[in-house]
Amino acid sequence: MKGMDTLPVQLDDQHSPPARWPILAPLVLAGIALLLRLFDIFVLRLDEQFGEIILSKAIGFVLVVAYTWWVGQRLADIGLRSRRLGLALAIGAGLSAVAFLIAGAAQVLTLEPGATLALLAVDPKTGRTGGSAFAAFLIVGNVINSFMEEGLFRGIMLTHFRQRMRFRTANVLQAALFAAWHLVWPLKAYLTGDVSTTGVLAQTGSLLLGTFVAGLVYGYLFWCTGNLWAPWIAHFLNNTTLNLVHVRGAAGELHPAAVMSVAVVIALAFLALGLHLILKKGHTEVRDASRQSP
Repeated sequence: MKGMDTLPVQLDDQHSPPARWPILAPLVLAGIALLLRLFDIFVLRLDEQFGEIILSKAIGFVLVVAYTWWVGQRLADIGLRSRRLGLALAIGAGLSAVAFLIAGAAQVLTLEPGATLALLAVDPKTGRTGGSAFAAFLIVGNVINSFMEEGLFRGIMLTHFRQRMRFRTANVLQAALFAAWHLVWPLKAYLTGDVSTTGVLAQTGSLLLGTFVAGLVYGYLFWCTGNLWAPWIAHFLNNTTLNLVHVRGAAGELHPAAVMSVAVVIALAFLALGLHLILKKGHTEVRDASRQSP
């Protein structure tokens, strides 16, 4: 039995033109995007001015689209296809909704006396807050960011890596790079002195673990649906919810919904595993039925 490589609904690599440099090309592309990201964060510092590094996210998505066209592929080849669009959105949004219900309940159960959940637009990286206009700006940033990161790490990187390695290996590799991609934030916190060395180490560990597991889940959602819209909607909903839902302490101070941010990743991982088992069972039943047919 081949497991995840034989799911009944999955990314069909044979429909994508072979890449000339399936390992080097996505790594170079990610390197260029990372340089833009570093310039945006440490030179322009747009996150401090506006609460979002919107410029590097937008240019990063343009890079993904430009590379796709330059190598003679279509956006459908990196997963942005209309086939099974409704199913892909339903799977991604449905799993995310259930995960956040579980995570929200965990957060409520662990609240300190007098603390409540608050709905407010906050950029957790800078602490910048705002009203409805800022919330809309954060949502737009999440739309662009989810397109850019899903297009780069799942759409290009995972499909390219699949030409040289099995899905499991390719998925672990892109998830590890996705986790490393987020290390710019604890690095900035350390360089600016906003967080102690111990705090930076704790932040780095939790960030690496959370983004690595999330990368695995997003990669699997892409693989099992054959559609980038599934991880895109899950990624977008995850970031947006964590931008808008926070904990207000008894004295009125705001804190990140830390328990929820951890619980949602764990819940998504278990839900994705459940989806895998359901699809795997369905594939086995279809295969057995075809063998028994005359």
